[in-house]
Amino acid sequence: MDPVAHTLVGAVLAETGLKRVSRYATATLLIGVNLPDIDGIAKFWGPDASLYFRRGWSHGILALVVMPLLLAGLIWLWNRWRSRAADDRQDFRLGWIIALSFLAVGTHPLLDWMNTYGVRLLMPFDQRWFYGDTLFIIDPWIWLVLAAGVLLARQRKYTELAFWFALGVLSSWLMFNTEHANIWIQSAWFGGLALIVILRINRSANNSAPSYARVSIAMVIVYVSALYGIARITENLVTDQYEVALQVQANPLPGQPYSHRVILVYDEYYRVIDPQGNEYEVPREKPNQIVRTAMQSESIRGFVNWMRFPYWDVEETAEGWRVRFWDLRYQGPGSRGASIGFAQVDVPNMKEMEE
Repeated sequence: MDPVAHTLVGAVLAETGLKRVSRYATATLLIGVNLPDIDGIAKFWGPDASLYFRRGWSHGILALVVMPLLLAGLIWLWNRWRSRAADDRQDFRLGWIIALSFLAVGTHPLLDWMNTYGVRLLMPFDQRWFYGDTLFIIDPWIWLVLAAGVLLARQRKYTELAFWFALGVLSSWLMFNTEHANIWIQSAWFGGLALIVILRINRSANNSAPSYARVSIAMVIVYVSALYGIARITENLVTDQYEVALQVQANPLPGQPYSHRVILVYDEYYRVIDPQGNEYEVPREKPNQIVRTAMQSESIRGFVNWMRFPYWDVEETAEGWRVRFWDLRYQGPGSRGASIGFAQVDVPNMKEMEE
């Protein structure tokens, strides 16, 4: 999932009452939910390096043990340093900080597993990708529900209004800039925003504030569980209607995660079924020498390691061949372009590659 979703998870967990269990509890939760994305530094080495390193070591089973302990240790050291000036340590509880560190870090790969991008949960022992195929990479509905829990649980601080306003504008822009969100979905979205504003205006400051955050978490759990069930039912229904496939994936649409573009994998082709029931096939070829050479290129080793449903074409050029790769999760034949799920390599002209 995106950093906004992870951060909102940490914030809403803090507002359930966990922020009161120890000094720096909120900071521990906010840092912990984002800590596995420390591998994002690979973006500075290029987009393919990012694909190669992302959702690997820092998202694997070993990191789930080591990172929380490191985080708790750093928070403890920070408290020791700050306490020398404040001379006040009674509110710091190391046991709670360790528990919150494990909780926060553990939510990150769980959420990442839920989408179609995948996560390598067994790193560094096994590089296999795991997929929940339940959510799109960015889910504005999760933003909406989690933000509501945080906003309603917190006391009135007008300095925060700019942040919440910006988040509302960004999420609404995403909702309006996807072709899959029809007028009814957009109306439901603005209805949800209006409801949050009304509840916030009429909310009184009382001791029940954490209940808003707890209800928010419960709603997200129900929402994600329902979408997981819908995706698996969709896959089973499609499986019953077609010949047995090697794999079946229900790909949730952005802004409309209960609708799916289904991919069936066969030996020689992919069958793709869009939400309206339209079908098309994409060849699933075995790579020839030119394609194999392209796949061995250092410039796309991350893409090759990450791709799940690849297809390609080969164009002859004056210098050799240009091989373009796509991943059907994000790139269909009608939407080919240089974005997520696309890579290309130029292979020099070598006679021994020709068949």
